[in-house]
Amino acid sequence: MSNRSFTYAKDSQFWELVARAVTHRGESALPPLFEALSAKSLEQDIPVTFGGVKSLSWARICQIFLLYQDRMPAFGRKEYLAMIAGSKRVFRPSHFARIAVRRIVANISYPSSPGRTMKESVADTFLANGLTVTEGYEGSSMDGLILSRALADIGIMALCDRVVTPPSDLWSEVAAAYGKRRKGIIQRKWEDLWFWIFNR
Repeated sequence: MSNRSFTYAKDSQFWELVARAVTHRGESALPPLFEALSAKSLEQDIPVTFGGVKSLSWARICQIFLLYQDRMPAFGRKEYLAMIAGSKRVFRPSHFARIAVRRIVANISYPSSPGRTMKESVADTFLANGLTVTEGYEGSSMDGLILSRALADIGIMALCDRVVTPPSDLWSEVAAAYGKRRKGIIQRKWEDLWFWIFNR
């Protein structure tokens, strides 16, 4: 990763571009994975399905988080806040990004199952939040059973891992594009202030 991309990561505008790139890539790449997850869940008699805005939103925010997390040793609070601010400009409602990232972090800190890796916990978070229950759902008393069955299924979790994995070339592609059109610091700060005032 270039030194420039380290600098860019402090700009909320950079993360906005990351979020838009993740969204664009996901429009074609994610629906087939959701269909496969839905089919696998039906096969295992788990009353859930995947797809639509809910699944897309959770998949996108998980990918953005992993792009950040993979570079965590070099990133700090400024980059974290920039990631949240940039993502808020793309997601609707805007507060979804902040709430979702907090939920991801909480699940990493306190995994749903013991011995889960960081990425597995991100996939678990997508699973729990990106699904929609179907007709066979009999109420919240089934939640534990649904999650335990899904977590125990290697095929379902392999698909969830693919869903949350960002494209390998996305970071470098966005960094190159952003570098060509990066605005001056005054304009960047003004945009941040404007968004903070009108979109809190």
